[in-house]
Amino acid sequence: MTSSLECDVLVVGGGAGALTGALTAATLGLDVILAEKTEYLGGTAAYAGAGLWLPLNKISAAAFPDSREEVGDYVAATTDDTGFADLRTAYLDAAPEMIDFLLQDHSLDFYWRAFPDYYPDAPGYKPQGRAIFPKPLPAWALGDLIHLIRPELPLIRGGHDTGSRVEGGRALLGRLIQACVRAGVRIELESPLVELETRDGAVVGARLGGPEGDVRVRARAGVLLAAGGFDHDIELRKREGHPVESGWQMGAPGSTGEVLAEARRIGAGADLLHEAWWTPAFRTPLGPSFRVRERGHPGSIVVDQDGRRFCNESLPYDRIGRAFRTGVLNGTLTLPAWFIVDQAYVDRYGLNGEPPRAPVPEEWLAGGFAYCGDDLEKLAAALGIPGDNLVETVERFNGFAETGVDEDFGRGGNAFDLFFGDPEVDPNPALAPLKTGPFYALPMILSDLGTKGGLRADPHARVLDESGTPIPGLYAAGNIMASWTGSCYPGPGAPIGSSMVFGYLAARHMVDRAAT
Repeated sequence: MTSSLECDVLVVGGGAGALTGALTAATLGLDVILAEKTEYLGGTAAYAGAGLWLPLNKISAAAFPDSREEVGDYVAATTDDTGFADLRTAYLDAAPEMIDFLLQDHSLDFYWRAFPDYYPDAPGYKPQGRAIFPKPLPAWALGDLIHLIRPELPLIRGGHDTGSRVEGGRALLGRLIQACVRAGVRIELESPLVELETRDGAVVGARLGGPEGDVRVRARAGVLLAAGGFDHDIELRKREGHPVESGWQMGAPGSTGEVLAEARRIGAGADLLHEAWWTPAFRTPLGPSFRVRERGHPGSIVVDQDGRRFCNESLPYDRIGRAFRTGVLNGTLTLPAWFIVDQAYVDRYGLNGEPPRAPVPEEWLAGGFAYCGDDLEKLAAALGIPGDNLVETVERFNGFAETGVDEDFGRGGNAFDLFFGDPEVDPNPALAPLKTGPFYALPMILSDLGTKGGLRADPHARVLDESGTPIPGLYAAGNIMASWTGSCYPGPGAPIGSSMVFGYLAARHMVDRAAT
């Protein structure tokens, strides 16, 4: 049996972009239904530290000087000229405006902390970074709403929530959910999109699934698709040239691509389907483990199947992820690659989220998720890579640590590399020798924080058809939308920031549409 509902705006998805779009539309007076296909709200943002790369917002402006000219120079130098100039301009115009809008609600609160932009050699670079972060909030403040938020994956960063406090992406989501509920957004969980409904070429609503049967929703002002990418559609990803395997992904389980497919069925155009927000990750029995800092600590290297370094290990995760991707596609890199440290590193920094001086867990060693050798030759034998090559690589790297100059890849030669370095290490805080046995290796795979190719959209977040004409009533935000960043990742929080900005822009356009 099929029932029916009506609203001004139907939002498909439950992540930060969906919630921002829903909140904006509801705050401005529209009747909003938000439909999420899973039992939780949050999407991939629930797993994130929730940096938001939103240049020139009032919070970062209070921390350091910046200008539109500097931001424009930086963005022009770090993003591809692939036809997204109008989206870049819209993003930069709307980012500070959106933050001003959100801060009108007392649930939303942010702070700035230093986290560098990702291209230190680009004009307009800010070593202190342009990202802001959601303030933590006490768990009690969310009440029963806390049960709506997608549970965190402990392997992502070692956990954000402390029990009494909600932090990172879950804090952002909790704050947005609070505001949406207060604004009157109707939230429907376990309500997947089944079909977009059209009339005379315009999207007028959708058919949703649900535990009690299908529901037809008429949306007078429009439908916003903010349902994530196609992270877990491995068949499509391989067809689009992604060198990935099932189980390597870190996106939310709901990001399976059927909403993208439905939009394309009615004629929506797509771009950048070969792209993702790439990152290397440690392979573990529970899935990929994403660690931001480990590669940047001195006394670590990453080597390929021949025991050779192939990149600057301190690069931002998307940039080193692209080095992995390029190597695999070119046939020069066979995964896993190997992250190698010595006992001195383990004692000083810990390994894969373990505290300093903690022994490497026996279950890691027994399960093939960590390897150990009393010397480099024994470690190489355990990994199945040439021992003489690994010894030579480490000796050469140790020489760089002594002089302070990485002659092969320049590690430690810029502000980003030094951010994760150790100021007590001299002469280069990003370089320390590997000398103290035993030696350890962790397998590294190519993972991602979600796909970033999808529906083409205009500066109002209206979905474009294959000829480049807006489809009336259809909007997109987040990883279901082809990203304005092209194949680059300018700074921490570009994915979530983009999702929120274009959710906001979509809602503003639907408000105007409802008024005509």
